[in-house]
Amino acid sequence: MKPSDFTILVAEDEKASLFLYLEELSDEGYRVLTAENGLQVLGTLEDQKVDLLMTDVKMPDMHAFEMVPLVRAQFPDLPIIVVSAFKGLEDDFHLMGFHIADFFSKPVDMVSLKERIWTILENRVTAQV
Repeated sequence: MKPSDFTILVAEDEKASLFLYLEELSDEGYRVLTAENGLQVLGTLEDQKVDLLMTDVKMPDMHAFEMVPLVRAQFPDLPIIVVSAFKGLEDDFHLMGFHIADFFSKPVDMVSLKERIWTILENRVTAQV
């Protein structure tokens, strides 16, 4: 498998961050879809095959605390990476049973993020074989 075999949905309402993630992940070879809020995430997941969701916590219309349970209900096996500028939220996501694949604090170390994304996607493919 190679990055071009995977689609990542990035949910981020801050334009500069969204552009950074789009550029960095596209440069790695991934197909990248974007959403600026939780409602767009849900719509995109209905219409597109997505291999990994990366989402900011605080977004207009629907925060990740509201969106992730809705995503989990329809797509229980979809890996989700949560990104937030708010320190300490990682424990909240784990304690609430959201089963996230990982949590990154902003500013995100892009090298670590890209390594983690590849590991998650590679392990997902291995588990399906």
